Amino acid sequence: MGTAINVLFLGKTKEEFYPIERLLQAAGNLVGDIHWADDKDFAVEHLDDGNVGVVLLHLSWPEYGFELFETLYERAHGIPIIIIANPEDEALALEVVQAGAHDLLVTGEIDRNMLLRAMRYSLEKSRLLKELEESRRLEQHVAYHDFLTGLPNRLLFVDRLEQTLSQARRVAKQVALLYINVDGFKRINDTLGHSIGDQLLQSVARRLEESVRESDTVARLGADEFAITLFGLADAKEAINLARKVRNTMAFPFSIGGQELFATVSIGISMYPTDGEDTQTLIQKGGVAMYRAKNSGKNNYKEYTLAMATTFAEHFTLENSLRRAIMNEELLIYFQPQVNLGSGEIMGVEALVRWQHPKLGLVAPDRFIPLAEEIGIIASIDEWVMRSACIQAKTWQTELGQNVRVSVNLSAQQFRQKNLADMVAKILEETDLAPELLCIEITESNVMENMEHTIEILQALKSLGVILSVDDFGKGYSSLNYLKTFPIDILKVDRSFVSGIPIDRDDMAISTAIVVLAQSMALKVVAEGVETADQLSFFRSLNCDAIQGYYFSPPVPAGEVSRYMSERRQLHLDEPLLLIPSAHND
Repeated sequence: MGTAINVLFLGKTKEEFYPIERLLQAAGNLVGDIHWADDKDFAVEHLDDGNVGVVLLHLSWPEYGFELFETLYERAHGIPIIIIANPEDEALALEVVQAGAHDLLVTGEIDRNMLLRAMRYSLEKSRLLKELEESRRLEQHVAYHDFLTGLPNRLLFVDRLEQTLSQARRVAKQVALLYINVDGFKRINDTLGHSIGDQLLQSVARRLEESVRESDTVARLGADEFAITLFGLADAKEAINLARKVRNTMAFPFSIGGQELFATVSIGISMYPTDGEDTQTLIQKGGVAMYRAKNSGKNNYKEYTLAMATTFAEHFTLENSLRRAIMNEELLIYFQPQVNLGSGEIMGVEALVRWQHPKLGLVAPDRFIPLAEEIGIIASIDEWVMRSACIQAKTWQTELGQNVRVSVNLSAQQFRQKNLADMVAKILEETDLAPELLCIEITESNVMENMEHTIEILQALKSLGVILSVDDFGKGYSSLNYLKTFPIDILKVDRSFVSGIPIDRDDMAISTAIVVLAQSMALKVVAEGVETADQLSFFRSLNCDAIQGYYFSPPVPAGEVSRYMSERRQLHLDEPLLLIPSAHND
């Protein structure tokens, strides 16, 4: 039996106890302390001390035996109870065994070996029962709790929400549901790895728990989504106050893996009974409100409104259609010319994706590009655009004898792909396009997100011979260090600095500084968003390399660019190009 076992004997007389005591003493160091009790309260007191290993209960008073066993069984908490009964009390003893006693010994048949065997069997049975109970508890915990954070999972959350709603109906109280999503979590996972992502989710879970009352429920619904229920609210203001508290709590940096991470959240609020009277409706509407908060700039909260239902339905329909757009050949490439201010020739074009929806018509990029990023298909669209643009550039070269450089924008998701350079090399090989006729445009935010990764990617791309351009320069970090470190060829002045020229002196000063900076570092500079003759004159006076904008042409189909290049070789810089019929000026 291993460690000596302390035994508690409960019997009516000492005459019943002494024979058992002698057998136990004969067991030597296998048995420890031996106590006799003829009183229930004394026996319970010994059990509560926690020093009892086995209980021997003699059913010497049949009229009291079953009730006594029930009391001991309740207080024993798994300590084995062995029944000792006289032959005439065997029927009662069997009933007690069926109620939970571990073994049965009949007086007149007990010897030392039988007693020790019964104790060993009972201890082993008790151990197995405890392990089984612990296994069941663990199994139940796993079934109803999130493995990573330890929070209730969706299954348990729904069950608790149903109980909360039942209670709310009885006492006519309001219930709030907060549907919470971690902003930009996929980017963190993709950039820093799943281990850091998991630690961030654990930290978010702890902060959520610290933000609520003990009576509230915090759960992880899956991936980067959490939920909170609040019961007994006077009005929706309390839910709004908690949403603000959660948002403010998340504003502090997380210390994970030796670095500081910032993670904001978008929160949707739905209320019982205003927004719904059942669990699924409240969860669904909380999710709708959360998506509205996310689409409104993230790090925000929104209460559910009836108007959101229509918007969400449209969003869902658009999402499903967008997933099939490439396969259904609904995406189009438009090209916006970049005009050389020295020669007046089209030196290149920027490839811009458009979506020709079968029912909605031409869908604006600002409507579907963020959606593509949200649902994780933007990298596939980027690849399709790059391949299509390279095919078109090769067509212009073959059919018109024109070497027109095509610029292609890379999303943050595509830029983070480890096989980006391999993908570009494959496209160039498949299309037989000279690398110098492909310009890859990245934004400042992508460049500065992970310096080590950026250097590796840009050097790999540069080794292919492609041109590298930083789009929207001046809008983000504008770090002189990265201009010196990275193998960049072109800077593009952001349109936000061009639009105010010549009225806004600050815009003129910033644009001048960017052009002069680029020239001093032997970089080419393209001003985008040029729409007026005054803006054209301004950049010509700075000896800017090229401009792009509606003054010459909006983005147009490839055929329109082909038509111009086949008719004219040089542009008159004092007149707008006006390539495109008015039907395309949208």
